[in-house]
Amino acid sequence: MEKAVSRVSLVRVVDENVDAAVREAVALAGGLPDAVRPGATVLVKPNVVGAWPSGTGNTTDARVTEAVTRMVLDRNPGRTIIGEGSSVGYDFRGLKDTMHCLEVSGTADVARELGVELVNLNADEVVEVTANEAYVMPTFGLARTAYEADVIIDLPVVKTHIRTGITCGLKNMKGVLPGREKKRTHRMGLDHGIVDLNRVAKPAFTVVDAIVGMEGTHQYPDDCVRLDCVLAGADVVAVDAVCADLMGFDVADIKHVQLAAEAGLGCADLSRIQVVGMTADSVRRSFASFQRAASARWGDALVVDKDACTGCMGELTSLFIYLREAGFADRLGELAVVLGTVDENQWDDLLSTGEGAVVVLGKCAAHLRDRQTSRRVAFAPGCPPHGTTITDAACDALGIDREVVRAAIEHLHDF
Repeated sequence: MEKAVSRVSLVRVVDENVDAAVREAVALAGGLPDAVRPGATVLVKPNVVGAWPSGTGNTTDARVTEAVTRMVLDRNPGRTIIGEGSSVGYDFRGLKDTMHCLEVSGTADVARELGVELVNLNADEVVEVTANEAYVMPTFGLARTAYEADVIIDLPVVKTHIRTGITCGLKNMKGVLPGREKKRTHRMGLDHGIVDLNRVAKPAFTVVDAIVGMEGTHQYPDDCVRLDCVLAGADVVAVDAVCADLMGFDVADIKHVQLAAEAGLGCADLSRIQVVGMTADSVRRSFASFQRAASARWGDALVVDKDACTGCMGELTSLFIYLREAGFADRLGELAVVLGTVDENQWDDLLSTGEGAVVVLGKCAAHLRDRQTSRRVAFAPGCPPHGTTITDAACDALGIDREVVRAAIEHLHDF
C-alpha cells in the first residue's frame, strides 16, 4: 500500500450518543482546522434538502449539527452560522421555503438552543465569483454568507442520487448556491459543476451523518439504511470516496469524486486513504442505486430527459407514487415523460416508438408542448412543476379521472 495522503475517521454511534461519536470522529481525523479560532466566521452547512424531520435519512440529523456546532463554539469564533439553501423547488413564491425545512428538520431548534445565526442561503445576497481552471462554470453566483466565511464545516448525510450515484460532502456544497445556480449546474453538467463549486467553496472539514442514510428513490421509511456511524475528515474528496465504498459503490464510477481528485481538490484513491477507528469492511452495506430502485418501483413508464435538475426529478417521483396509490400502476406502460433540455432528435425518437401518452414537464421542455403528434400530449408548467400538477397532466394524457387520483392523494397525505 502506498503511503496514505488523507485520513478519514469512522466511528460507531453507541447507545444513541451522537455527541460522543461526533467528538471521537473529529478527534481521530485530526481535529477541527486551526482556522476555527477566535474572531473567525464559521459556517456550519448541514444537508436540509427538504422538509424532512431529523433522523429520517433525508436530512442531516440535528444531533450531528448540534454536536459540531458546540465544538465550533468551544473555539470562541467571532461569528457562528448554521446555513443552508434547500433544493430546487423551495423558496419559490407560494411554496415552503428553506426556513420551513430548517424548522421541520430540527435544525432551527439547534440554532436557537445554542444562540447562533440561522441563514437561508437561497435568500442571501449573491456574490459573483470566479473558479480558476473551471470545467464548465468559470463564473457563478455564491451566497455571500458562504463567500465571507473563513471556514465552512460540511455536514452531509449519505444518500444515493439519480445523477451522481451518491450525494455526500462535495455535492452538499450546492446548498451555498442560489436557486438559479443550482439549476445551472444541471444544464452545464452536474458532476463538473459540483467540482467547480468546490474550487471556490471547498469545505475545510467534513463530518458525515451515516446514522441513517437513504438508498434508491428516497422513499421513507422503505429506503432508509441504518449504519449508525459518523465519519470525519479534512479532505472532502477522501471522505466521499470512503462513503461511496461504504455504500457498496465502486469509487471509480462516481464521476464527480474522480473529477475532484483530478482537479487537485483531494484524494479519491482508497489505497492512499487511511481509515481510522472502525474498518470499512465492518460497516459496508450495498445501497440500491436510484436507477435500480426506480425501475422496480415505477414499472414501465418511459422517462426521456437531458440534464433535468433534481427539482423536476424529485417532483416527478410524486407522479408514480400517486398513480400507484390510486390503483393505476398498470397504466404507466402507456406513459412517456419528457423533461430537461430534450433536443429534436430525442423527441423524434420518442414519437417513432409507437402510441401512448406523453407529459411534457417544466420550463426547460416547454418548447415541445405544441409539437404535432399522433400521441396524446399534456403539459405540466412550472420550474419545477408541483407533483400534483404533473399528476393532473398525466391523468389528462392517459384519460384518467383527475378526481379519483386526487382523492387517493388526499388519503395518502391524511396523517
